[in-house]
Amino acid sequence: MHVHLPKPLHGWRAFAGEVGIIVIGVLIALGAEQGVEDIHSRAEVKETRTALDAELAHNLAAFQGRLRIEPCVQARLDELERILDREPGRVPLRHALESALTINLEFAVWDAATGEARSLIPLKPKLQYAQLYDVFRHYERLRDRESDQWAQLTDLDLNAQLSTQEVKQAKVTIKRMRRLDQLLPAYASYIERSTGPLGIQPDTNVDAPARALMESNRAKFCSPLM
Repeated sequence: MHVHLPKPLHGWRAFAGEVGIIVIGVLIALGAEQGVEDIHSRAEVKETRTALDAELAHNLAAFQGRLRIEPCVQARLDELERILDREPGRVPLRHALESALTINLEFAVWDAATGEARSLIPLKPKLQYAQLYDVFRHYERLRDRESDQWAQLTDLDLNAQLSTQEVKQAKVTIKRMRRLDQLLPAYASYIERSTGPLGIQPDTNVDAPARALMESNRAKFCSPLM
């Protein structure tokens, strides 16, 4: 029994040429599609890095703002210790004790930048981003603890006679705050080394009302209580 294959209309050679053209056309289409995807991926990575840089620039500005008031923090803690040791009723305070305002940190972009966009960032800068966000999260926890401890101190009526227990607890709080402050130089050194290679500079675009509020608070926080 013989099976006869149908012959192409224009011969096998022409048929092979037509198939080759089709294959080449498919490969070209696939290559073009891949090229479009690559362009889209590069654009998405660029947009992601731009957003990350802006968020880190905000966090860097917030951290540097805290560093700028560090001399005032130490001076205020020294002054509070003197007030706690004084005889009650002597030298009334010039103004009420207030805590220093600090800018909230932001993590929304990093938390949202999951999946392909973040995975396509080159390894070295991706690790630098991850490590920077880690240290900022550590600083945020320090900042929250510091804020809680300032709240404990500002709840005291320093113009009145405090109980022995209140004085003791206030001094413990001050010691805890000093221990937290000892971590700031290590954070500052690491952040400076990590932001440099990424080219991140602190964000200076603070709106006027917020800037005025921060400056007013800083002036009062840095002025003596007595």
